[in-house]
Amino acid sequence: MATIRPFKGLRYNPEKITNLSDVITQPYDKIDPDLQADYYNRHPHNYVRLIFGREEDRYQESADNFKQWFEQGLIVKETEYALYPYTQTYIIETHPDPVTRTGFITALKLYPYEDKVVLPHERTLKRAREDRFKLFTKTLKNYEQVFMLYGDPDRTIEKLFAQYMSGNPIIEATDDFGCIHRVWRVTDPDVIRKARAVLEPLPVMIADGHHRYETALALQEHLTPRHPDASATSAFNHRMVTLVNLFDPGLLVLPTHRYVIKLKTDFATAKNELAKYFDISEVNKTELATKVKENANRRAFGLYRKDGSWLLVLKDAAVMDEVMPEAASELKALDVSVLHNLIIEKILDISKDEIEDYIRYERYVEEAYENVDQGAYEMVFLMNPTKVEQVEAVSKAGEKMPQKSTDFYPKLVSGLVEFDVAPGEVLPE
Repeated sequence: MATIRPFKGLRYNPEKITNLSDVITQPYDKIDPDLQADYYNRHPHNYVRLIFGREEDRYQESADNFKQWFEQGLIVKETEYALYPYTQTYIIETHPDPVTRTGFITALKLYPYEDKVVLPHERTLKRAREDRFKLFTKTLKNYEQVFMLYGDPDRTIEKLFAQYMSGNPIIEATDDFGCIHRVWRVTDPDVIRKARAVLEPLPVMIADGHHRYETALALQEHLTPRHPDASATSAFNHRMVTLVNLFDPGLLVLPTHRYVIKLKTDFATAKNELAKYFDISEVNKTELATKVKENANRRAFGLYRKDGSWLLVLKDAAVMDEVMPEAASELKALDVSVLHNLIIEKILDISKDEIEDYIRYERYVEEAYENVDQGAYEMVFLMNPTKVEQVEAVSKAGEKMPQKSTDFYPKLVSGLVEFDVAPGEVLPE
């Protein structure tokens, strides 16, 4: 099934960029205007200038910056093909000790979804796909990784890489949230062959980065007829990804709460409609998030507005058979399906095509409350996170969740390793 290959990574030159923490960024879709400005001020060669610039033509800005930085030796290219073991060490409120998630960066052969080798689990947004396609076609670089999962209970690849990871990393940086990112390099052909053998019988699942993967498919479709003699191992037939084992103890999924920018009707009417399907109880704002967690197995949601907060618990799950008659049971069972298909689409009458105009997303509860109190949004729905095993089940069932159904934490930062997919770049067999 999945074919991976080593590649010659592009990365910041440690002799010229001595503190990588000054130049790495969060993924482009997590960068708001304030964070973008912070990154611009943080360092003159911060990676934001490549992935999410602020010039009028930010795609040309990216291409020009990369060319200049490469010519100046600020970015260098590896001389050997390699796989790159990658760890992220982080601390969360619910776990006082540091947690480490382990994966590795590689070039993955591109597969259309219908081949069922790469399994998606989320629908994507048209605007984001178009934005990334403009960037990819202008730069011919994979600046950011796609986060993917595979399942190996024996953790064979981790054992193969252990000897390399006992030494000093080639890259180490700390991101905005205090997560420490470390990268090593593996060039031994025998070790790479054994790692590839682990993936050969397995499918892989997209955890985060559906837009980037689909844009890579679009770029491949764009370049193939223009380069008919390109080999199957041409770089543009691949996508830079980070693969993490489903059995890795550091794998964590956080909830993504939903703002409603504005309702189409008055709130009293919407609340009456909600009451047809949910048991609704008024809950103090300070207890709402806790109540949602306590009811995690009951398809429960928190609803917060300036004028009150309520706990919503689905009365009868059978309604999902009416709302999603053609969907697999694995998809119907998800909280995010109840929220999007029953609440947002059926009750609030916000169609899939209108999602980008009515719905926004938030990781943090307190920020959600603050933004609603300040009038930026009419209300917010709090929810529990999707479980890793649910993501796997939906993917294997061939279904797709609504966008932003999962928030795997921590994010893969940008600026560690890049992948050149320009025609003429070829990977080993």
